Amino acid sequence: MKRYNSLFIDLDDTLIDTSCVEINSVQKVFNKHNIPFDDTVLSLYGEIKYQVFTLGQYSEKAIFTNKFEQLLCLLKIEGNYRELCDEFYNEIINSHDTVKGAERVLSFLKQMGYRLYLTANGYSAIQRKRLVDSGLDKFFNAVFISEDIDLRKPSKAYFDYVFAHIPESDRKKVLVVGDAQSTDILGAKNAGLDSCWLNRKGLKSGYKSTYEIGELEDLIELLKID
Repeated sequence: MKRYNSLFIDLDDTLIDTSCVEINSVQKVFNKHNIPFDDTVLSLYGEIKYQVFTLGQYSEKAIFTNKFEQLLCLLKIEGNYRELCDEFYNEIINSHDTVKGAERVLSFLKQMGYRLYLTANGYSAIQRKRLVDSGLDKFFNAVFISEDIDLRKPSKAYFDYVFAHIPESDRKKVLVVGDAQSTDILGAKNAGLDSCWLNRKGLKSGYKSTYEIGELEDLIELLKID
């Protein structure tokens, strides 16, 4: 008998390789405009933090491009910042590179009879576009995006909403899978759920998860039935 019936699975950097998409988008824009792109640029971009905005304070595009704009300023790139940011934004929203093994893992889980629910923060139109463009949408029983329900992980209210809209009622039969300690793992803790932390970068944990895996494909071995 399976220990779990349902899985709550994150999107960014769990199924979609968002970090890779960002870097590739920077490189594409730089290459197009003959701006040098090297390890120094890569390292600098990695050190920049996204600015935190109050909901509704700035446009969706500004939120997605603020890190890239900071990079342009630090590098003192000459040119039309707005044009460069627009190009970066278009690259970001139209890219859907998946984490290694994403389709294989979801296919396995579906075949084993798990009910799969996408549980993600973010803008609905962009997240749903990525999901459809990647072809991963077909594996999910339902999709819960924070913008749609006006609730965000890691709040218990977010997970309460999900439970109110799915057949599963036993929280012991649900496993949360995600890469983010501050949203997925803390969210599972807040909601009284088991969690599996996808730690592809070998980071130190801030919150204890039930399981920890280094690659998404490790989830297959974790959930295999003897």
